[in-house]
Amino acid sequence: MKIVFFGSGPFALPALELLGKGPFGHELVRVVSRPDRPQRRGRHVVPMPVRARAIELGLPCDAPETANDPTFLDSLATLAPDIFLVADYGEMLRKQLRALPGIGVFNLHGSLLPRWRGAAPIVHSILAGDTETGVTLFRIEKGLDSGPIVDAARVEIGDRETAGELEARLARIAAGLLERNLVAFSEGTFRETPQEEAIATHAPKVEKADAAISWATPALDIANRVRALNPWPGAFSFLGPERTTLLRARAVEVLEPGNMAPGTIESVRKDGFRVRCGRGAIEVLQLQREGKALLDAAAYLRGKALKAGDRFSSTPIPQPTPHSGAH
Repeated sequence: MKIVFFGSGPFALPALELLGKGPFGHELVRVVSRPDRPQRRGRHVVPMPVRARAIELGLPCDAPETANDPTFLDSLATLAPDIFLVADYGEMLRKQLRALPGIGVFNLHGSLLPRWRGAAPIVHSILAGDTETGVTLFRIEKGLDSGPIVDAARVEIGDRETAGELEARLARIAAGLLERNLVAFSEGTFRETPQEEAIATHAPKVEKADAAISWATPALDIANRVRALNPWPGAFSFLGPERTTLLRARAVEVLEPGNMAPGTIESVRKDGFRVRCGRGAIEVLQLQREGKALLDAAAYLRGKALKAGDRFSSTPIPQPTPHSGAH
């Protein structure tokens, strides 16, 4: 087969590595990535991960502003492609593009469809407290992640696994899932099963506003939010005027039942501290002060004096200014 691969983010890298080797004699005739974008901080432009790796591997790579541009579609048509394979690309592929390859256009998606259709399936699976997820290989059609399923791989989610860790693991599984279906694609022996629309759920793009911690919610929900938003955008709260990002935490039982406001630090030890939630408490394991290095809780406490009764809040609380006295 002549293959065109569409990918941009890190989830697509293992699949790119696989296809770059020309498995089973197939030919990767083109890689298509989203255009280079400014980084979140610093604003200097960097290549998308797939584009950067394709250049390293010496693979032909395009980065059009839109893959649906008629001129770009003409350039793809001249390649006489048999199949388009997609992973973590970041743009809806329209009918004219989907009509180009003879076999079709197929996507690797980081969930067990129809659960978590959309841009952020891994984050939403952890936010929801799911204990399992997987990767689905399906045909791209008009609807959002709604096309028939070719194959899927199911995995358990670790109870402390972050979104970044799960994404890396699912990316490797996605490449394996693709590899085991290449022969079926080339021989036309693959089968497609319609999705069950009645059980579909959606996973919209995560925004920075989603990262603020609501301490009135149960501890398990907060612990899940912390790991779901690691590495980005990072679940955060304010300790006084200082924004603090929590990167790892676990839900625990409260030490002393009683009327304590959510967000209040319940106890402090040399190696960690606990924060009261709407139900239960969390033990903070890893965190980062704004503009500072990421630290485990013990290292953080060596540089920041905390005591029971201090409180996290959803908005910054200014430090009182010293009284200057009368003049």
